[in-house]
Amino acid sequence: MECLTNIMKSVLRKIRYALAVTTGTALLACGGGLPYPGLSVEEVYSLGVGALEEENWTEATKAFEEVLLSAGFDRMPEAGLQLAESHFGNGRFIAARTEFQRVIDRWPTDTTTVLAALGVCRSLTEMSPIPQRDQTFTRQAQITCGQVAAQFAGTVIGLRASEFSDEMVDKLAERDYNTGSHYLKRGLVDSSLLYYEEVVESFPGSKWAPWALYRMIEAFEMIGYVRDAETTRELLLGSYPESEPAQMLENGGK
Repeated sequence: MECLTNIMKSVLRKIRYALAVTTGTALLACGGGLPYPGLSVEEVYSLGVGALEEENWTEATKAFEEVLLSAGFDRMPEAGLQLAESHFGNGRFIAARTEFQRVIDRWPTDTTTVLAALGVCRSLTEMSPIPQRDQTFTRQAQITCGQVAAQFAGTVIGLRASEFSDEMVDKLAERDYNTGSHYLKRGLVDSSLLYYEEVVESFPGSKWAPWALYRMIEAFEMIGYVRDAETTRELLLGSYPESEPAQMLENGGK
């Protein structure tokens, strides 16, 4: 019964969306030059919601932009949030970030600002490139998501933002770890140690920190720094006893 109800709701949403599109198109054909002649702001908003549900990002964007240019609508913050989501769904993450931030700036006391704050975090996360490229957006995402996580600690929004922040931390740590490994493979031990130490010091909570310590042991052994290798070994086993590198070290494997 519940499944049938959900199916009926989905069908009704599609019918309403189709009727709204048909009405808007017919009215536009009659002249007037406006995007939605004859439709009220509420109807245009509903048209945008329907388009958003159908993942028709372009139509949703157009509808919500029209709503935000109108007067007499009492759910402007929601329209702004929906516009940002339309851009996000369309893969236009810079525009999405801008609109999420605009919601926060224009309606700072509205409840939508919580979702907008997470939206800024999400947008920056999507703009983060692969580790081999410049990580400016990754750093911005890590800082912003960390701030959202702290501001809304203990909530679903805060937990999700914390997850995004952790992802960015791992990506930043991975970049430095890979750079260190690049130098180590070429016998540039001093350079490799600098990057591995950066991983351990700046990103101790990342999954790459124990691996950096593991490679540091290898690097110290390559240049005969036995005492430093042993100290690093103790640090790895003491700080990350459950990590894979620690287990490998205890088993004598590589």
